[in-house]
Amino acid sequence: MLNAAMLEALQELVWQLHRLPGGAEAAIPDFFGALLAGPPVHAADTGLVEAWPLLEGGELGLLEGAEGLHLVRIDTAGAQPLAELPGELLAAVRQTADDPAGPYTASPLVLALMAIAAGRVEDDRRLKRALPRVDGAARDLMLMTVCRLCG
Repeated sequence: MLNAAMLEALQELVWQLHRLPGGAEAAIPDFFGALLAGPPVHAADTGLVEAWPLLEGGELGLLEGAEGLHLVRIDTAGAQPLAELPGELLAAVRQTADDPAGPYTASPLVLALMAIAAGRVEDDRRLKRALPRVDGAARDLMLMTVCRLCG
């Protein structure tokens, strides 16, 4: 069962992403592009919702498993957990929230990072410790979207 308040809060972040110059699709190249070693990867059949190969090595991934949704850093040592994310995150980025097969209107990984930066998801600062440049880019993105709404 989806938490309506959490879904609404995450949908608000998605709405803010769509208000960026270039829309939500511009968030990856504009804010995270300098950190990536290649294009995002999607392999839903393995539980990997989305992953980004990082220039500093490994990947930043969003995994969906039986126990929920997880932001992880994947490298040769395995998957290092960075944050547990609400199931509402995937519903928030879908064209229709209650259609689990519906297309995404924004990157689920971008929304996960923005939710952490905005304080909607607690990660105990694991993202900042593991990937400080990604954390900084997520904070820049969050500030850009908030400032656009205020300005």
